Amino acid sequence: MKSKTFGFIAALAFYGLLIFVIIYNYDGKNNFDLSIISRYNKLIIEGFLNTVLISVIVLFLSIIFGFFLYLAVNSKIYFFKYVGSIFSDIVFGSPLVVFIIVLYYFIAAPFDLTYPFIVGTFALSLYMTPYMKNLFEGAMNSIDEMQYQAMTVLGFTTYQKYRYIIIPQLLKVIIPPLIGNLTFVIKGSTLLQFISVPELFYQIETVKSRTFGSVEGYALMFMLYLLITVPLIRLTKYFEKRVS
Repeated sequence: MKSKTFGFIAALAFYGLLIFVIIYNYDGKNNFDLSIISRYNKLIIEGFLNTVLISVIVLFLSIIFGFFLYLAVNSKIYFFKYVGSIFSDIVFGSPLVVFIIVLYYFIAAPFDLTYPFIVGTFALSLYMTPYMKNLFEGAMNSIDEMQYQAMTVLGFTTYQKYRYIIIPQLLKVIIPPLIGNLTFVIKGSTLLQFISVPELFYQIETVKSRTFGSVEGYALMFMLYLLITVPLIRLTKYFEKRVS
C-alpha cells in the first residue's frame, strides 16, 4: 500500500515538474491572461453544454442504431445482411471528419437539411453505429450455448430469458466499453466544428478569433475536455475491475 501511494505521489511530482518546465520555457508566459476570454464565458459555457448534450444524444442513438445493425448483419435475409456489412465497411474505411463533411454537404444539403446541430449529431451517431454493433456482437458471444440450452430445458419464456439471464450478463459486459465509446464521442465531437456546430471547440475558436488569445483559448479547451473525459476514463476502469 505504501509503495502504491509513493508511486502515485512520485507520478504527480513528475507531471508537476513537467508542467513547470513547460511554463518556464514558454516565452509568452508574462502575457498569458485568461481574463481576456472571460468576457465570453457565456459562449464557452454554451459550447461546453452543447458538447455534453451532443455526446449523450449520440450515445443513445448509436446504441439503438447499433442494435438494429447487429440484427441486420446477423439476419438470415441476405439483403439486410449485406446492407449492414457494406455500411460497416464504409464507416470503418472513412475518417470521421470526411464522413461528417460528406454527409452534411453532399447528402443533407441537397435535401435542404441544413441544420448543423441536427445533421452533425446524426452523422456522429451513424459513425458510431458499427462500433456499437461490435459491442453487441461481443456481448452476445459471451453467453455460451449451454446457457441457452439450460433456459430451454427449464421452460423459460423469451421474456424470462432476456429479463433474468441475458440482459444482466450483457450489461456487465457492455458497460465498460460503452463508457469508452462515450469518451470517443466526446473527442470526436470536436470535428463538428467543420460544419459550424456550436460545440466547445467551435465556440473557443470563435472567442480566440475575437480576442487573439490563442494560447489562453487552447489551454482552457484542454482543461475543459479533460474535465469531461478523465472521470469517464476512471469510471471505465472501475467497471472493468468490477466485471473482472
